[in-house]
Amino acid sequence: MGIWILAAVLGIILVPAVICVVRAAMFQPPKREVTPDTEPVVDRDKAVSHLQAMIRCRTISTPELRDEGEFEKFRNLLPEFYPNLWRVATVERVDTTGILIQVPGKEPGHPAVMLSHYDVVPAQADVWEKPPFDGVLENGVLWGRGTLDMKNQLCSMLEAAEQLLSEGFVPRHDLYFALSGEEEIMGPSAPAIRDLFVERGITPAFVLDEGGDIMDGFYPGTTVPCAMVGIGEKGVANLDFVAKCAGGHASVPYPNNPLPRLCRAMSRIGRHPFSMHFGPALEAMTDTMGRYCDFRTRLLLANRHLLRPFYFRWLRKQGGMIEAAACTTFALTQCQGSQAGNVIPAEASMFANLRLLWGDTQESVVRRLSQKIRDPQVEIHMRPGTDPGPDSQLGPEFEKLRSAIEATWPQAVVSPYQMVACTDSRHWRSICDHVYRFSGKYVTGEEKSTVHGNNERIRVENTENAIKFFIRLMRNC
Repeated sequence: MGIWILAAVLGIILVPAVICVVRAAMFQPPKREVTPDTEPVVDRDKAVSHLQAMIRCRTISTPELRDEGEFEKFRNLLPEFYPNLWRVATVERVDTTGILIQVPGKEPGHPAVMLSHYDVVPAQADVWEKPPFDGVLENGVLWGRGTLDMKNQLCSMLEAAEQLLSEGFVPRHDLYFALSGEEEIMGPSAPAIRDLFVERGITPAFVLDEGGDIMDGFYPGTTVPCAMVGIGEKGVANLDFVAKCAGGHASVPYPNNPLPRLCRAMSRIGRHPFSMHFGPALEAMTDTMGRYCDFRTRLLLANRHLLRPFYFRWLRKQGGMIEAAACTTFALTQCQGSQAGNVIPAEASMFANLRLLWGDTQESVVRRLSQKIRDPQVEIHMRPGTDPGPDSQLGPEFEKLRSAIEATWPQAVVSPYQMVACTDSRHWRSICDHVYRFSGKYVTGEEKSTVHGNNERIRVENTENAIKFFIRLMRNC
């Protein structure tokens, strides 16, 4: 009897272990067949000179620094640089900064929409190595605010369209370019363009916006270049945490001083991070990139649903975008108290920016945070934000994008991924099931860190390759 019990116990242990090992062994990269095509020939020098001129337009989006003359200066460059596009296309202004460009296709329906924005965030010139708005080109690197985010993408896709049209190209279906000058401040022009599509009854076949890049070893445990295509985008909750008291002189501390009260609240939140869960975008990325990991990691990833606690612990350990792709995040960014060092404030506040994963909403995170704080004297006020929308479907439209990427960067593995930041593409999820986010550039981690930071710059080879990518993509449309 004892031997049979032992055999049963061993079977209970060994059978799942064998299954896990077999799954890991089968969790291998698929065979890749990249169909060669004719390499597009582009005028890189001309494109870079156009991008330099765009960088010199100080299209800064903040209420204090916004100079409408600089925005108009930028818009006036476009018909000058792209005469064939302006001759063939229908161009209309939408709201304050929106520009909608329609290139007519051969057949009705199924249009492609490519988004971009031409506004940028401010730059502190005195801490830059090169002036941020001079468009300095040195040793094959172009410096300036907007080189990565995202005038390079705007320039590259219009350069591609201009070249194709100069060759007599006519897309199969209508091709739209939707440009906004208010993306950095979540302005009205991008949703206004979307609303035009709704009013006119136009349903895009797919929408492409900024987002993922190509990076070496982006996925932990891999060394292969990963071309990240965002199929999901997080929502945003902007929350003010407010506490009040009578206030007074700092020499007579109040036990309910609002600043310590808020600090205690934030400490409780920090001790209880949002739980991780599986989502379509994370699942798709893990299933794609996990196959390129070492066997030990594949053993975990191939059996992630069975080994859920260990998988989520592994994600936490990775940190950065990998961790952020699996949970709602909480970032405390601002704090306000009294105006003097010897005054206890009558009111203090802290501001937090949350990025909401699929499954959470603005209302649900407020309820959760209130439960964790357990202090009725800490009020939570919600500023405008957005709930996460559904992840985009894969299928034929995604394959058009994949084909253009693989032809341009054959060494890269194309993978869906979870966007952790926001883009204008969020406005299009209500009318299109195929919204993708890919920026068409090959960057290092250090280069990536300059987005919204100091010394933003781009290697000019990225401009050339982005034009080739857009040429291929437009031919697929």
